[in-house]
Amino acid sequence: MKFVMDIGSSKLRLLALSRINKKSYIFAKEDILYDGFMDGEFLTDDLDEVVSNLFSNMQSKILKPITDVTIGVPNEFSICVCKRISRKFTDLHKLTNEDLFELYSSNANFGKSEEYSVINYSPMQFVLDDGAKITSPIGKKTKSLTVDVSYILAKKSFINKFQDCLTRLGVTNIDFISSSLGQGVLCSEINQKSQFALVDVGHITTSVSIFKGEGLALLSSFSMGGGHISSDIMQVLGMNYKDAELIKRKVILTIEPENSDYYEVCSKGSLVKAPITITNQIVKSRIESIAKIVAEILTFDQVFKDMEIYLTGDGITCFKGAKKILQDATGMVVNEFKNPFDNSTEKYQTSKLGLVSLIDKAI
Repeated sequence: MKFVMDIGSSKLRLLALSRINKKSYIFAKEDILYDGFMDGEFLTDDLDEVVSNLFSNMQSKILKPITDVTIGVPNEFSICVCKRISRKFTDLHKLTNEDLFELYSSNANFGKSEEYSVINYSPMQFVLDDGAKITSPIGKKTKSLTVDVSYILAKKSFINKFQDCLTRLGVTNIDFISSSLGQGVLCSEINQKSQFALVDVGHITTSVSIFKGEGLALLSSFSMGGGHISSDIMQVLGMNYKDAELIKRKVILTIEPENSDYYEVCSKGSLVKAPITITNQIVKSRIESIAKIVAEILTFDQVFKDMEIYLTGDGITCFKGAKKILQDATGMVVNEFKNPFDNSTEKYQTSKLGLVSLIDKAI
């Protein structure tokens, strides 16, 4: 039995996987709220206790020990390094999986880095001696091979933190993989695309990545998300954070209200009102700020300018009109990316299924 830990900026999730016909399925899950992370640092001093409670809740449900865990590493604790690697053969050579593995692993050395460790490597594009650019070279005959490889490295401080914590909980086998790579693999499988931008706006952080071939050509993040929208509403309209969250869920950016129109919610038996015009301006302003940063990241290199964007996460997908704001800011087509066959409140929490897809791909 294998378990996957999905680390979000507002929740920790633990998934229990069962493998049937060479495919993994989630048969049990637990999640727990916590303070999250920002600027590459966790905001809570009791992370070990939170993780311990999460594992205890899962063990109470499945009545089995948890010994094998794969942890999804968020963008804020990762970097992406792309390498172009070439190899020449003495004669015409038929390429095998072993050839590629040797090529990737022999070039996975990034010096004596004291800060990062490699957790994933994936090919983005292959070029054979006839100049053909392909995505899968297995079985092809060539005298030379050039491959663009994406290496994802995670902060050693992150790895050590969770290794120490999980070891104390009795976990004996701990692996680390990239959450964004998993989302990219899932999105590629669902939409049959080989190159696209993926924007995941969460509660406190936003992740931006470029998926190409089977790997990531770009990996970036910044500390801004849906929680900042709630904070803006709270500060401007003078209400508490919980009421601001409730008001935020009522927002529709595409309506044209009168000045006398209000959003209304019931909170602890009391009616809370917020003027629609002002509230929409608050929400739109913050989404525009997020979209502007995303645009700066994606338009930094003209190679990425004609790609489509897939928007996911709970941060802004709930707002009707958010896609258009992002589309106007970037000049790119924006699509929604959600879990297949899921219309629940978790439909935009794609990182968990992405991690499962990446695990299946690696087996």
